[in-house]
Amino acid sequence: MTKDEALRLALEALSTSMYPQPRQLNAIAAIKAALEAKDEPVAYINVEQRKLEWAKYMSWDTPTVVNLPKIPLYTTPPQRTWVGLTDEEISEVDWKSNETLHDFARAIEAKLRSKNHEI
Repeated sequence: MTKDEALRLALEALSTSMYPQPRQLNAIAAIKAALEAKDEPVAYINVEQRKLEWAKYMSWDTPTVVNLPKIPLYTTPPQRTWVGLTDEEISEVDWKSNETLHDFARAIEAKLRSKNHEI
């Protein structure tokens, strides 16, 4: 489920109340604003022309070896969706081979990290 799908589902759930409370109205307004907001770059690094492009013109002299496309810069990093373990994947971690509960927890943690491509 994408972030937008989750927000639309929450908006639908909050909007069904006949007499919404102020906190519900605030949540509805916040969800609508989040759905309208688009992640737009705040600047670009134009490697080919050796300049940073944003509200004010800036440039610097650096040697470039190759021509590359513009690189978008964002105010927030892109968010990855967390992927949990299935019951089958949990059962693959052998409880008996781990000496303590702590060892078992670390084995589960390692499996989650590998599934979510983290170090």
